[in-house]
Parts: sequence; structure tokens; C-alpha cells
Amino acid sequence: MELLVARQPIFDAQMRVFGYEMLFRSSSLNEFDGTEENAATAQVISAVFGSAETDQLTGRKNTFINFPQKMLLDGTASILPPQQTVVEILENVEADEDLLEACRVLRDRGYRLALDDFTVPEKVEALTSIADFLKVDFRATSVAQQMDAATRFKGKVGLLAEKVETQEEFRCARDMGYEYFQGFFFARPVISSTRQIPGFKLQFLRILHELHQPEMDFRKLADLLKREPGLSYKLLRFVNSAWFGLRSPVESLQRALVSLGEDAARKWLSVLTMANLASDHPTELAISTLVRARFFESLAKETGLTQLRDDCFLVGMFSLLDAMLGRPLAELVEGLNLHGQITRTLLDHPHPSDKMPPVWKLVLAYERGDWDTLGADAPALDLKPQTLTGCYAEAVKWADSAEIA
Repeated sequence: MELLVARQPIFDAQMRVFGYEMLFRSSSLNEFDGTEENAATAQVISAVFGSAETDQLTGRKNTFINFPQKMLLDGTASILPPQQTVVEILENVEADEDLLEACRVLRDRGYRLALDDFTVPEKVEALTSIADFLKVDFRATSVAQQMDAATRFKGKVGLLAEKVETQEEFRCARDMGYEYFQGFFFARPVISSTRQIPGFKLQFLRILHELHQPEMDFRKLADLLKREPGLSYKLLRFVNSAWFGLRSPVESLQRALVSLGEDAARKWLSVLTMANLASDHPTELAISTLVRARFFESLAKETGLTQLRDDCFLVGMFSLLDAMLGRPLAELVEGLNLHGQITRTLLDHPHPSDKMPPVWKLVLAYERGDWDTLGADAPALDLKPQTLTGCYAEAVKWADSAEIA
């Protein structure tokens, strides 16, 4: 069975990454019978914990994995590291005495349990007494139900609000007493027409603008970098590292840029600059930006867009700029001097001849765990599930190892 494996961050109330839920599906259909469900979970366990490549997916943090009823009863979870694993009990389980006993055994062995998609308390009442986390779906419940769950279980279990899509929902959930949060709220822009971009961020935007001129002016770029000691230090340290093997150290910013060359300087400085733009947001926002950029770049090579790889990387890099700066993306992109197809892809206004938008659509679908879209569109681009998962895992590894702090 071929699998698609992605991850979605789970934050605490201070917007620190608490862990990741592993999102997965079989490549065939987005619906399983019992056998396929169990086989899929078994293979995800193998992919996440049994491979050096995809071990990066967990970030060595709490790893939430869905378990169907049969695999809870047969003790499969006990092969995983208890200090890292959170066993998610699916909403369709039958909470009979056998299941309760299996869950108690897991608890005794040090595993933490999470009740997934909690909507009807009566169905899993017995499980709430041994659960460590209660996941409340904010798309499938009303505000009254969300508040009721918080009132009933606050202080008894870790309340986790999932599918939180906006900053306002995040704030409301936190005020209700929820302690953990999952969804794409951290990447949603909070836009105000009167909000001004801070001066230091304007400086980073000027650097980005200069980086993406048709012909890079190394002297002008070096002058801009002189006003940002942190970037200048990292640039010089990078160029003087053993990786370059230069005979004598480089001490001039302009010479460092020349040593890198236009393409490398553009990409490397874009990474560092975007990380600085996201400095007052959770680190995961910058990491997600880098994952998108690298993933899109890798898929470009796999779909015959090798000549557009750098452009694909830039689309991923700039796709969350609105969330970082709280301004409309169209307004921000306008000042970056990007060529037409990059801008059209970012703003979702594709031209019929554009090659990048169909692949970009798959990047976003994979990130969301939208396996229906992937199943419908990936075959047309001749993308196999193992290619998607391999490119995604490599992108996560690359982004997590990037020096963005």
C-alpha cells in the first residue's frame, strides 16, 4: 500500500510547538474499510519511526498518531517510544470494557492518550477518565459545545482545540481554557488597513526587493546588509565556512556576495530575511514557509519544471508574507519586482499558459492533508505517492536544519 504522510503542528498557549499530528492516507481512496485502516496505520508507524529519512517529520517532539480499534486492542502502540507517542483514539471506536482495559495498559506503560474529534460526550464518557488530551473539532462543534467541553473537562485533561482556522478562534479557545491548538490559524493573516509595517521590517523588505532585481547590484545589496549586523554576520560566517574551502577569509560583504553568486545569494539571503520577517510569530511559521519553498522546488524537478525551480522556491517563500506582516499579499508582492508567473501563482490568478499553478495547488493540498485533491490531481502530473512523501520529508528535514534563529 502506498501512503501519503504529512504533519500538522500542535501549539501550546504561548505558541510554542508542542508536537505534531501525523496526517496520512492510502493513495487509492480516501475511505477505508477496517483492514485498510489498520494496514495504513501500521505502515505510517514504520514510515515515521522506522526510517532515518522521515524521522525528521517528528522533530523529536510529541507525535500524535491515530489508532483504530483493532490496533488498540492488539497493543500495536506498545512498539513505539512512550515518551514521544500520543495515541489518538478515533471517534468511531466502541468504548467497551476490552478497549478500556487496553487503554489502561497503555497508560500504565507511559503512553498518553488523546480522544480525537470529541463531539458527543456520552459516546466516550468512560474514556474521558483515562484520557490525557481531549481534541475538540472547532469546525464540527458549536461555540456552546466548545464551551461545555471546556467547562466539564478543564483541569481534568489537556484541552486541545483542533481545526482552528483564525486568530480570533485561537483567542476564543484560549479564553475558554483550551491549552493546545491545532490548525492553520498561525498562518492566517490578521490584516488591518491602518497597520504600519515596523521600520526594521521595512529594511528587510528593501533587502528582498533588491535581491529580486533582474540584475543584482552587489554593491547596493552590501550597503543594505551593513544596516543589518545579524544578516551580515551570518553571511560572512557562511562564506568563510569549510564548505567553501576558500584559501583566505572573506571580510567584505560585497566580496562575500560575489563569492556566493547571484543564485545562491538570492536564495540563501531570502531564507534568512524571511525568518527575520517572521520573528514575532511562532518559529513554525518560518519553518512552514521553508518547507513550502523546498517542497515546491523539489516537485518542480519531478514534474518537468526544472527551469522554473528557483521561481517555485520563491513562490513558497513569499506565500505567507501576508501572515508575517499583516498586509494584503497583493500589496506586498507588488513591491518585490517578481515576474508575472510568480505573482499570478501567489495571488491565484493563473494564466492558461502558466505551468506552476497546478503543482502549487498540490503543495497546498499536501500541507493541509487534502488527500482528495491529491488523489484527483497528482496522477495528471505523473506524481506517485512515494515521490510526494519523499520530497515532503526531505523538505521538512531541510527546513528544520536551516539556521533561522
